Amino acid sequence: MEKFKINIPERIYHLNEYPELQSQFPQGSFILDKTITGCGATTMFLSDRTPTILCSPRLELMHCKANSPQFIGLVHEFRMFGDTRSVLTLENELMDYVSNHTFPFSSEPAKILVSYDSFKHVVQALAMKLKLAMFRIVVDEAQTLFTDASFKGDVEIEFLENLKQNNQVIFLSATPYIENYLDQMDDFKYLPYVELVWPPSSTHPTNIEKQPYYRKSPKATATHIIQGFRDRGYFKGKICDGQAVYSTEAVFYINDIGSIKDIIIANQLTPDNTNVICAVNNDNSKRLKEIGFEIGHAPKMGEPHKTFTFVTKCAFEGVDFYSPCAYTFIFSNINLENLALDISLDLPQIMGRQRRNDNPFRYDATFYYKELMDYGNENQQEFQNRIVDKQNASEVLIDIYNNCNQENARKLLADKYRGSQKRDKYSKDYVAVVDDEVNGTQRVVFNQLAMFNEIRAWDIQKGQYINGCQVMRSINDATFSITEDKELESFLLAFVGAFEDKMKIYCDFLQAHPDYKAKLEWLPQIPLEIKNYYNAIGPINLRAMSYKEANIKQYLGCVSLQDSIKEAAESMFVKGQFYTLKQVKAMLQQAYDNLGTGMKAKATDLEGLLNCSTFKKTVNGCRENGYVIL
Repeated sequence: MEKFKINIPERIYHLNEYPELQSQFPQGSFILDKTITGCGATTMFLSDRTPTILCSPRLELMHCKANSPQFIGLVHEFRMFGDTRSVLTLENELMDYVSNHTFPFSSEPAKILVSYDSFKHVVQALAMKLKLAMFRIVVDEAQTLFTDASFKGDVEIEFLENLKQNNQVIFLSATPYIENYLDQMDDFKYLPYVELVWPPSSTHPTNIEKQPYYRKSPKATATHIIQGFRDRGYFKGKICDGQAVYSTEAVFYINDIGSIKDIIIANQLTPDNTNVICAVNNDNSKRLKEIGFEIGHAPKMGEPHKTFTFVTKCAFEGVDFYSPCAYTFIFSNINLENLALDISLDLPQIMGRQRRNDNPFRYDATFYYKELMDYGNENQQEFQNRIVDKQNASEVLIDIYNNCNQENARKLLADKYRGSQKRDKYSKDYVAVVDDEVNGTQRVVFNQLAMFNEIRAWDIQKGQYINGCQVMRSINDATFSITEDKELESFLLAFVGAFEDKMKIYCDFLQAHPDYKAKLEWLPQIPLEIKNYYNAIGPINLRAMSYKEANIKQYLGCVSLQDSIKEAAESMFVKGQFYTLKQVKAMLQQAYDNLGTGMKAKATDLEGLLNCSTFKKTVNGCRENGYVIL
């Protein structure tokens, strides 16, 4: 595989701002790693002068692009949500659109949006009218060809086969491709690989807090988060430019519709405050209807967001959220074989989903994970042997099909193979049945995508989830993290323990690094209370209180009640009258008790409440120290 790097100039944030870019691309088909999300690559391809077919792995992604303000009415979405019309009707509608967007009838080039699943119909319609060669094909979110292979392998391999009808295909992604897999695959190993290199000024560091599951359960963890929100009124808080800001919306990335249902039921969430975005299919629709929900969609720009949004893996690629205050919670469940959340592929995707620049939590997330406990107790050699056995079984089944000379028998075999894969999900072999829509033929092939996806899942679980340290290392490798600042990294590693431990670490770090105060206040994983206590009381007073929250709250309670205490003192003490220290202490204690402060009174407290002066006076023959109220 030949690799190329293209350096993006300084002060370029969206690819449309760099019109010279496309002239640097290689001719023909290639892989384009844009490396960051939100840089406007799809916008560039949909708004230039070249007729384009944008292929999407998700209907939700198509829906977002087609309904964005800049593309409404300019692009053609093949088979929209809920469209039950016949394929023939859809193809005729497509060809009408293409005809109306072809010179000399229109100066606007045709731009077609289609899912991987339906691409074969678009290819068939265009090829029949000899229109296919005029189009460039952009395969958006191309990493899903690997990640979906365990449950949509026949669709993915068929999609790749139909792509071969065109000689200009761009495989586009913002996530790093796994080169050692690509180099072994016939469809990719000879393609040029183009990587965009962005200057630091065009990127923003992510801030990802790593946490093990609360009580080792997704439901318990999400419930803990939701309960915290209900108690506090916000999910996370931080201080920006001296002002406290709060996240009152949350997006939960959980790759399991069953867990999402359990969380909704356990927390009595409703469709009024909760949105569930998942793959559009009958099974998901049925399961959500059982609890009174429907499959949701990402709100368009300007539309309100709900408090709780749940998103599955089959829905988040390319989906944009425009919330002003949403925080991101990511749940990685490695117990879902072949569906483990791949840190190196999926995490950069997720961190690019919040699009509003004024969302202070745009680059923040908490990543919940389980360390690898058991994966069938299968060692490396046993796993490799199982892969070889499935390869051998695949070759036998393919040979049986190819050596069958009777057309009816071949069709029966193909139907049987296809039915087996729908049931077994590539657990026994890697055989796939491919329909060539253009030539009207059917073939049985070896699905390399499904095999390498299984190997990839093994590598993820054995490599990224061995322990907490490895998880954090994988996160840092996958994103441009704030922990590349070594001082912040050392602080976050040390910021553990009980409240008083964290309060002391916070104070000690700022004493040694006072210039880091704004950076620490920006981090939502540092409780807002700790920052507020530091700003309200100061490190000296916090040290005097042994950093204990009970002492701090007691002091702050006293401060907040100061006006009430002062008002009570003014009503109790008479101007011009002398009070002994003993009398002052007793009277103030009565005022404290009446107000429920829980504080112990000292006679000297009076000096902070009233205008008074120390005085000595003979009382019952004894000289007494006290105060005169002025």
